[in-house]
Amino acid sequence: MAENAGTPSSSILSKLYYCETKEGEKKQVSWVQEIPEFDPAPEGIEFSAVDTDYTGQVPGRRSADAIAIPVLFTKEQHEVLKALDTKKDYYWFILLPEDVNPTGKPPCFYFQAKVRLGMNAIAIDEMLQETLTLYKSTAVEESEGLPTA
Repeated sequence: MAENAGTPSSSILSKLYYCETKEGEKKQVSWVQEIPEFDPAPEGIEFSAVDTDYTGQVPGRRSADAIAIPVLFTKEQHEVLKALDTKKDYYWFILLPEDVNPTGKPPCFYFQAKVRLGMNAIAIDEMLQETLTLYKSTAVEESEGLPTA
């Protein structure tokens, strides 16, 4: 059994890919240090009844918030991102590090979204980062490793 079996894994430098189709050739566009919440729980809807003195909640709809991901990049990756069509939905894949699943492929989360690219603040002795904002148009799905044909 693996030495770290049963121990939570670090998410350092997960990889972010995009592709025009789910099964096509994925292009790694950056390394990520942080991925904000991308698959939130549905908002709660309160309910009550006249014959009780309490209220309850049931799951409602999920919010379609944009995901703003700070990304580390190379010049080549910047050029690729800058050239993407901002009016087109692409498939986006978040591939977790391999040590998350030492006996198989790491989990991969994917969804379709439109993209916008912006520059983060620049500070002395800090890594240069851009903000990749993804506007989701589908639910988040999960696979072992990157989906293939």
